[in-house]
Amino acid sequence: MKEKKTHSKRILFIVLGILGWWLIGYILPTFDSQTISEGKKEIWITKELTNPALNYEYGENIMDNKEINLENYLQNFIQNKKYNNETNHVSVYYRNLNNGNWFGIKEKELFSPASLMKTPLLLVYLKKIEQDQSVWDKKLLYTEDPIEASYRQNIEPEKSLIDGQEYTIKELLEYMIRYSDNKASVLLEKNITLDDYKKAFTDNQLLFPEIIDGRFDNNLKVIDYARFFRVLFNASYVNKELSNYGLQLLTQIDFSKWLVAGVDTNIPVAHKFGERGIIWANGIEEKQLHDCGIIYYPDHPYILCVMTRGYDLEKLEEIVSTISKTIYQEVKKEYTKK
Repeated sequence: MKEKKTHSKRILFIVLGILGWWLIGYILPTFDSQTISEGKKEIWITKELTNPALNYEYGENIMDNKEINLENYLQNFIQNKKYNNETNHVSVYYRNLNNGNWFGIKEKELFSPASLMKTPLLLVYLKKIEQDQSVWDKKLLYTEDPIEASYRQNIEPEKSLIDGQEYTIKELLEYMIRYSDNKASVLLEKNITLDDYKKAFTDNQLLFPEIIDGRFDNNLKVIDYARFFRVLFNASYVNKELSNYGLQLLTQIDFSKWLVAGVDTNIPVAHKFGERGIIWANGIEEKQLHDCGIIYYPDHPYILCVMTRGYDLEKLEEIVSTISKTIYQEVKKEYTKK
């Protein structure tokens, strides 16, 4: 009897062991060990943010032909906002990353990119790292410029460079993207040539925005800017590992407004936001507010870019968040698994 009981226990332990290893193998690949805290919420960041088709063929439940097209609805929404003087202009670009269906509203209107230029600058460095891994650890000394220091970002970074301190390129990329620190982006810009910067555009069949008085002003289209997210998602400009790294940084931005405010709190969003004020000849300041990125709805990721102009930042924020929520709810309705 004792031998039978011992034999039964061994079988039970073997079965439990196999089940345990299966559960570990099933659960762990789904999540990265890193979480990002935003107040009381935590967002699990998936390990793979690039196109799943780089690893396997899509199943029918993923690669479908459903078309999310809210163009007419959103056009009416935008016209109503313009009529009520809540905005001067809004451009929208949406693209389903599974089947390529897209729509745009005034998608060729020109805007000032402001902090959005940090994304192509990220690509410049990812390309350099792909060609030479030692770039990761190259150190640059940050010396504060008094004129530069007098400028204050409207959305102040959580962390910023310290005068007289050295930083590796990897650290500077994190400061620039994760914290949107202008000091980091200026230092990174000084370490490259204008031709380096241009290549991030021309290599992706885009025109490099004209620099006017040292700034990029009213020279970037929403449909063009969205391409930077497409090349990262498809790993078509730098390799899959570096593309995924870039998307991870863009997902770790600690900012819960605008595009992010329109989606459920557990949905990763790889995005870059920017805002800029331009004082015209009549002395009136027109504000621009933009947000662009990839919303990782399960099995159905999509790009959404919204660029706006107006006089009231709060009204522009509300418009971007509402457009994001409207599209997200439609995606959720169409693709919720039943």
